[in-house]
Amino acid sequence: MPPETALLQAIVNGIATGSMVALGAIGLSMVYSIAEVPNFAHGDLLTLGAYMALLVNKPGNVPLLDTLTTGGQSATMGGTAVLFALGVVATLGAIYMLGGVEALLGSFWPVDVPGGAALAVHVGLGAAVGAIASLGVPSIIAAMLFSGIVVAALGPLQERYVFGKFRAKDISLAMMLVVSLAVAFVLRFTIQTVFGSTTRSYSLQPEVEVFGNSINMVVVKFFDFYVTGGGFLLNVSDPVSEAVLFNGVFSWVSILLMFVAAAAAGYAGYRYRRGTRAILGPYLLGTIAGILAFAVIGFLTNSPGPVPQSPIHSTRVRLSVLNGAIIVLALGMMGLLHTLLRATKVGKAMRATSDNRDLAEIRGIDVDQVTMGVWVIAGLFAGVGGATLGVLFGTLKITMGFFILLPMFAAVILGGITIYGALVGSYIVGLAMEIGIFALPLGATYRTPMAFVVLILVLLLKPEGITG
Repeated sequence: MPPETALLQAIVNGIATGSMVALGAIGLSMVYSIAEVPNFAHGDLLTLGAYMALLVNKPGNVPLLDTLTTGGQSATMGGTAVLFALGVVATLGAIYMLGGVEALLGSFWPVDVPGGAALAVHVGLGAAVGAIASLGVPSIIAAMLFSGIVVAALGPLQERYVFGKFRAKDISLAMMLVVSLAVAFVLRFTIQTVFGSTTRSYSLQPEVEVFGNSINMVVVKFFDFYVTGGGFLLNVSDPVSEAVLFNGVFSWVSILLMFVAAAAAGYAGYRYRRGTRAILGPYLLGTIAGILAFAVIGFLTNSPGPVPQSPIHSTRVRLSVLNGAIIVLALGMMGLLHTLLRATKVGKAMRATSDNRDLAEIRGIDVDQVTMGVWVIAGLFAGVGGATLGVLFGTLKITMGFFILLPMFAAVILGGITIYGALVGSYIVGLAMEIGIFALPLGATYRTPMAFVVLILVLLLKPEGITG
């Protein structure tokens, strides 16, 4: 059995933590840079998302909804109807926030369509969300989708009834910050009034069936790496069942082919996107093509092999399937956001508004609609991020969003208050939090201070932030 490498393990944990921070920090950065609101209530939006997921995951533990359930995790016909209706209303509400009735009739679509057809599509989308939420009980994946849609509909209410009113009065940034603190307290204690202050937790399915094999989602998996003179061996095992989930030997020649194929596919994808109007951006398309080429060549060239008795180097990393899924989920959502920002008219309008709000308005961009779109996206990320936070931490508390808010703000400021900067800053913060407590003999309570130490050092050298 290879020894565990503490530094490598800290890096893996830092990537998982950074992914969690990124789900909140990206929405916070968008609201800050486009809507001009340093929103201290954003952490409580994550808390709202975490608690909204309970309606699907544990409807019997939610006040008012518990009368429509038969146990903690099964709903009656009435409960199913309520969840379905909430999914439909939340979906249509989020679309309505993009521009009122005109948005429901397709005004924000990139192509001209009959209003009735657009409305039918939107209603069908709402019905799909409602069906997934009501029939998916107690699936945590269905709960995340439901939570994201609900917060995407509720989040913009802050802009419409609070921040937009104060922006019209042209108040200072400091006063807007104070207003956001007031909104944060109102939102936090409203959640506490509805759901109570009792600590709660999700019910996670411990095992799932994948291609006929039962995989434990909660228990960590061991990733054993061996380096030999002939190549590289990866062995993935489950410590509970002692089953080998993957065993593959990669020769140095196959590893070279994997990197060459990834580089060639990545460059080809980049060049293709540069010369056409493909949906994905050049860098994203190139990255996806490179990763796929790397994985395909690796799958075709690896072969099972025994564990070497005297490897040149060996190490072990622990990672649960759940944490790995969170990393993939965060990267997938960030990829979709990148596509929206780079390949759509809405995304270009958002970037223009972020650069210069007044100039964008002069050029004919509906900055109010763009602002509401930003709040919808920020709410979607906050809802999914809040449910993910509950999965990652294991418990739901009223103050959970506030404690993740500090690392989120650190990531946004570290990145230079830009959307892509927030992404980079999130992973730097996540790595700093995990590697910091590894490098210094400190407890886990010092994770957040380590992030701010890195923030101060970076800003001393580059006051405008990494990408500012």
